[in-house]
Amino acid sequence: MGMTNELARTIAITTRFMPRLAHLLCDDIAEDKFSSMCGTSINHPAFVLGHISYYAGICVELLGGTPQFEDGEAELYQIGVECNESAPYPSKEALLKRFEDRCEFAASFIESCDEATLATSAKDTPFAERFETLGQVASFMLTSHPSFHIGQISGWRRVAGMGSAT
Repeated sequence: MGMTNELARTIAITTRFMPRLAHLLCDDIAEDKFSSMCGTSINHPAFVLGHISYYAGICVELLGGTPQFEDGEAELYQIGVECNESAPYPSKEALLKRFEDRCEFAASFIESCDEATLATSAKDTPFAERFETLGQVASFMLTSHPSFHIGQISGWRRVAGMGSAT
C-alpha cells in the first residue's frame, strides 16, 4: 500500500459523496416509516442503507482489509436475504451513521491501496465474470452499487407518498 493513485482517489471521492445522497433522501423520513414496504415488495430505506453499508465493508475485505461488522449484519443484508418489515433493523439514525462511517472507512482504505493492489485480478472473487481487476470491483461496489440502491430509496419515497428530496 502506498501513494494514492488516480483510480483510488476518484473512488474515494465518490464514496465520500454517497452519505450526502443518503441524507438527502432519508433525513425527512419518519422513523416509524423507515422499515415500511408500503404494502408492496419495494426495498425500504432501512434495508437499503444496511445492505450498501455491509457491502462497502465486503469491498474492503476483498481488497485485503479488515472491516468491523455488527453482529447479525450478514444475516440481514447479504445477497439473497429478502427485505422485510419484521426484521430487527437498527434505527434510522444508527443506519445513517453506520453508512457514513463505513463509507469513510472504505474511502480511507482505498486511498491506501497502491496501483498494484487495484490492478490485481478479480478472478478469485464473486465478480470474476463481470470485472477483470479489484479496482474495477471496488469502483462498482463503492460507487455504482450504492447509487443503484440509493435510487431505490427515491422510488420508495414516491410509493410512500413523499415528494422528491430537496
